Amino acid sequence: MTMPQPTFEADCARCFGLCCVALSFERGDQFGHDKVAGEPCLYLASDFKCRIHARREELGYDGCEAFDCLGAGQRASAIFAAENWRRDPSVSRRLYASFSLLMRLQEMRQALETAASLDLSDVLHAERLNLLSRIATQAESGREDVVAEAGIALAEARNFLKRLAPELAE
Repeated sequence: MTMPQPTFEADCARCFGLCCVALSFERGDQFGHDKVAGEPCLYLASDFKCRIHARREELGYDGCEAFDCLGAGQRASAIFAAENWRRDPSVSRRLYASFSLLMRLQEMRQALETAASLDLSDVLHAERLNLLSRIATQAESGREDVVAEAGIALAEARNFLKRLAPELAE
C-alpha cells in the first residue's frame, strides 16, 4: 500500500499567520518581546505577513525562523476561511485549537514517516502504515470536528512509537 507523500512544508501565503497569533513567546534569546497566545505579534501586518521578515535575526527573532508548523497553519486556515475569526473570539478559540491539533497530527505523521527507515517487522510496518493512514485522514480532512478520532489515533501512534524502542535496540 503506497501513500502519497505528505506535505510537511508550511505555506505561509495560505495561512492567517497563526504562529504569530495563536502561540505565545517570551522575550529572550529567541524573541525580542513578550507575546501572549491569541494576540497578534506586533510585527504581523493586516495581510498576515511579517513586517520585519528580512530583519528578524538582526532584531532578535531567531525563534520565528526556527519554528515550523509542518503545514498545520494552512490546513487550519482553510478550515476557517469562511468564518470571521478576527472579530469573534469563540471562532478564534476554535481556530487556535484546530491549529494546535493539526500541529500534533503533522508532527506524528512526520515521526511515522521517519519510522519507515527503520528495520521493522512486517507486522510493525503494517501497523505503522495503518496509523499513518488514519492520522493523514484526520489531518487532511478539512474538518474541525476530528478531535475525538484524532486524539485516539495520536494516543495509539504514541504507544506504537514507544513500542519501537526494543526494535531499535536489536
